[in-house]
Amino acid sequence: MSNDETIVEEYEHDCRIVREHIEGEEDRFHYEGPLGRVKSFYSPEKAQLYADVHTVTGGFREEKTGERGVPPAVARAREDIVMVYLVSNPSMGVKWVARAYDLSEDQVRTYVELVQNRAAEMRDRNPEEPDTNEF
Repeated sequence: MSNDETIVEEYEHDCRIVREHIEGEEDRFHYEGPLGRVKSFYSPEKAQLYADVHTVTGGFREEKTGERGVPPAVARAREDIVMVYLVSNPSMGVKWVARAYDLSEDQVRTYVELVQNRAAEMRDRNPEEPDTNEF
């Protein structure tokens, strides 16, 4: 069985999404930080959404959060960011979050889009430029 890895996207602070192709299996997408692999996904979209939450929160650590837990830095964020973190979780998604928060799936998708847009703005912003946008 052979496997190879390709960097899909790179972010600040030595973070990246890596696609791992394992012959005979579904590709995996890994979010990696300076200390190695953080979380794995079967969907590149979920891996990118996870990276977006990392960007918007300023980063967080996954240790001891469990399969359905939320890292403390995410839990302290606004509720919409917590929801988007949960959407990015490999075992959850828009439907699960909508039911858990008693919202429409469209509202959850709106929160996802807002976080994605915010992360893109933060990545595009000049590091010297102060963050003046309200989220």
